[in-house]
Amino acid sequence: MGTNGYRNPVAMDEIDFSESPVTITYLTIGDKPTNGRTEEVIEKLNKILVKRLNAKLDIYYVGWSDYLTNYNNTVKTKELGIDLIGTGSDWLDAWPNVIEGNFLPLTEDMLRKYCGITYTNVPKSVWRSCSYDGNIYFIPENEYTQWTNHGFIYREDLAKEAGLYEINSWEDLCTYFYSVRNKHPDMIPWDTDGKSSIVPLGYIMSKRNYAPIYELTTYGLWGEDLDNKGKIISPFYKGDELIEYATLMKEWRLKGVFKSDTSMVGDNEDEFYMGESSVIQHHTQNFYTVIKPKAYLDMPDTNVKFYWFGKENGNLLRVSNLHGAMAVSAYSQHPERALMVYDMLRNDQECYNLIRYGIEGIQYEFNSSNMMEKPSGYNENKDSIVTNFWWGRRDEYEVPDSSYALDDYYTLVNSYEHVAESYPWEGVPFSTPYINDELKAITAICDEYMPQISMGAYVGPPEEKVAEFRARLKQAGFERITGQLQRIYNEQ
Repeated sequence: MGTNGYRNPVAMDEIDFSESPVTITYLTIGDKPTNGRTEEVIEKLNKILVKRLNAKLDIYYVGWSDYLTNYNNTVKTKELGIDLIGTGSDWLDAWPNVIEGNFLPLTEDMLRKYCGITYTNVPKSVWRSCSYDGNIYFIPENEYTQWTNHGFIYREDLAKEAGLYEINSWEDLCTYFYSVRNKHPDMIPWDTDGKSSIVPLGYIMSKRNYAPIYELTTYGLWGEDLDNKGKIISPFYKGDELIEYATLMKEWRLKGVFKSDTSMVGDNEDEFYMGESSVIQHHTQNFYTVIKPKAYLDMPDTNVKFYWFGKENGNLLRVSNLHGAMAVSAYSQHPERALMVYDMLRNDQECYNLIRYGIEGIQYEFNSSNMMEKPSGYNENKDSIVTNFWWGRRDEYEVPDSSYALDDYYTLVNSYEHVAESYPWEGVPFSTPYINDELKAITAICDEYMPQISMGAYVGPPEEKVAEFRARLKQAGFERITGQLQRIYNEQ
């Protein structure tokens, strides 16, 4: 499209170009870069924004360390002058921040006028899923295809040593880990501290067709069985799957799959590339864009593959449109201009390339196949940028990177498309002040018990530990919350 392709004449008539440019501050998750390259990109981008919208963009970073707590504290701080806020319903407390009044309600007229191209490209049904009490609060990333389903990245050579062509189940994982433990005693099969909420949920989704409500805690405590829709259930609260998982983790602890002393846990990803660990637990997007390409460079004779949770029973959910979304801060001094800047970043190809990829010739160049690659002499530490624009990507403008493991990705996606279900909870208003308040105690209990269960780090049999965990949940009102969720579901 190019810069000259972006047009918003109605809104632009309101801009007074005789005034100083307005600064629009955009909040994203990520560690603030220090090499100066991102500032160069923003400077180049701002020349376009000033000319077209009399606006400049500034980026406010919320670092990865304890990011959710810091994110929530940041978005409610009025004095910071933030205008655009990257958010997500399944990992960044989007709905609780709506309820707390941190995001600005957006009318259709406002979106149509100031964010017109994006507004047109979002179906009405999707706008409804971005709404709460009749007001729109989010601009969804509905034009971008991504797969963020998790699993284990493993080494093909080690799988073959274990008698496996590939890993297709948790049972195969056991075979793989036990073989590594026996044949490579200096290698830790999986270096983990047990704090991930993804792994127990991954086990449960591999053992039954469970569709979790990702907006309700990162643990996925509630959801429904896709084979018996209509009833809110919790495999964490009832059923055998959590007991089976706890039993398996106890076994893994005894067999040395992970270290029993969590104070000795290292950086598992670095250990994997150095041949000191046999897996990385991550998701599809990271597998083909980062892990496999890096493994190819660091271990050129070793092929890595991806076992995804739910593979054995074909249980896979597509990403919600609100996994990545943009909101306008309720405290923004320039909400209309912020929407105009966002619309331009998302829909003007020159601006899009800058915010996503950087400056051509420095951060990237195109090869003869129109694929993106790093220029000669590119140095990651000196030349990389961090803009983390994960809230308005579009398939139309995305350029395949020649360094990515695209063949592996296309093979995975082909298998995904045969089984993937749409996320069933899009727009269901489970997040209410009452439920959000009640979830604090539930989450605290999970934070206490789930790492113990995931590491087998307790005295006594797994059945007793799970029963103790469930008793604590009951005491904290778990059944009461479940009933409330069911009522909300019934009203849809």
